[in-house]
Amino acid sequence: MIATIEKQQEQKLESDHQYAQRQVRQFKTDALSQIVASGLGNSKLLVSRVRRDAPDHGFATPTRPDSVYSILVQLRTQERRELYLNDRLAHQGAFPERTVSVVDHWQRPKANLLSAFDTIIFTVPQSALNEVAEDQGVRPPETLACEVQGRFDDTLWSLAQSLLPALERPEEAGLMYAERVLLASTTYFAHAFGGMRPPADAGHRLSAKQVDSALDLMHDHFGTDLSLSVLAAEMNLTASQFARAFRRTTGKTPDGWMRLHRIEQAKTMMRHSSTPIEHIALLCGFATSGHFTRIFRTLSAPRLRLGAGRS
Repeated sequence: MIATIEKQQEQKLESDHQYAQRQVRQFKTDALSQIVASGLGNSKLLVSRVRRDAPDHGFATPTRPDSVYSILVQLRTQERRELYLNDRLAHQGAFPERTVSVVDHWQRPKANLLSAFDTIIFTVPQSALNEVAEDQGVRPPETLACEVQGRFDDTLWSLAQSLLPALERPEEAGLMYAERVLLASTTYFAHAFGGMRPPADAGHRLSAKQVDSALDLMHDHFGTDLSLSVLAAEMNLTASQFARAFRRTTGKTPDGWMRLHRIEQAKTMMRHSSTPIEHIALLCGFATSGHFTRIFRTLSAPRLRLGAGRS
């Protein structure tokens, strides 16, 4: 089953890329980075960082009205901007750093971007909100909305800041991390901007048998980009349910546990083989040797240096 699902994941990578590019093609950027992940059903979840250093971008308009929302977090002050909804001016002026805003694509938004910008954009389809609500056994939000001038949201600002390293190197993010963070983000948007109530019972934990099964599966596949949804399916849970329950039970996120386990496997290889570090990195599921080195230096014990114990 694992091999079949992994093959399906490889086959959809190109379509994920095409989806991600289509969502931001209205922007003329100096820098663009994106992370895309699967929702709980057929939806796709996307976060993009779009940056332009020159003024006078002009109008940015989504390709067509759709059941999709954009949640924007301003990483720096956008001095001048005009927002039109349904062909009427809805807001004119500055968007300060840290401002969070929500745009409903059914309102045919057009933004006249008159100054430089650096923005994180979460792209959330209504179908993803419906899936999250069904997963929690509550009614889905009918819409997402906030004040047209935006608001400050410390939780979302912290989330945006935590995503910056992954958006610097999206090829290193990994499916497990991407799914966990974007599913949690979608759930937060449903609560904060859609009024979705939290589930009555949010305290589910994994049984000892489920923990053992999950850890065995992650050990067996530590060299691959194992997705959260594949792992959760083996436990008969959704990806969101599994991520929450795994953290409550073990105190770690699934991707956090996998990262530590990969480092331990790499240490063992470095102690007992002459395999080059570049090969060890790939064998242990890291995207590049540089990715491995950064994680190694962050998580490894100070006494074990790169190359120590090598014969």
